[in-house]
Amino acid sequence: MTRERLEVLADTLLVGVFVFVASLPLVTAFSAFGAACAVLRDGLPVGRFWSLLRVQWLPGAVFAVLGAVLVVDVVLVMTVLPAPLPVRGAVLAASSAIGAWILSQACLGWRGALKFVAPRPMLMAALVVAGVLVWALPPLALVIGGPLALAAESTREG
Repeated sequence: MTRERLEVLADTLLVGVFVFVASLPLVTAFSAFGAACAVLRDGLPVGRFWSLLRVQWLPGAVFAVLGAVLVVDVVLVMTVLPAPLPVRGAVLAASSAIGAWILSQACLGWRGALKFVAPRPMLMAALVVAGVLVWALPPLALVIGGPLALAAESTREG
């Protein structure tokens, strides 16, 4: 691997830690993902994350509630409730589509979120993979926000 690729990997993981810390009060997760996308999109130094973090309470509350509902829905259907395999697959696909849409809206900011942008299949797959990784290795929850922000930013058009 070249030095530039390792720097991008390190920056992405450090941004993931920053997103985790900034998202501890769940209402700030929307703003944290937006700041992470801005840092990764513009190639800014990672230290600029905190200066770009502008907490937006209303979109943050909506983001937190929808995210919590999706996580609880997937956990219930996959583990607790007796559901046939097609229902489990449909719930997982719908949850990943809604999650990808929410994450892409966070990267656009609340003004950009007023336009509907269809979720990207690659971002949906990234969310599913991130969920499986965090389920298998819970300490990855500390850094998974950075790779998700990078995935959301790389799948965005324009």
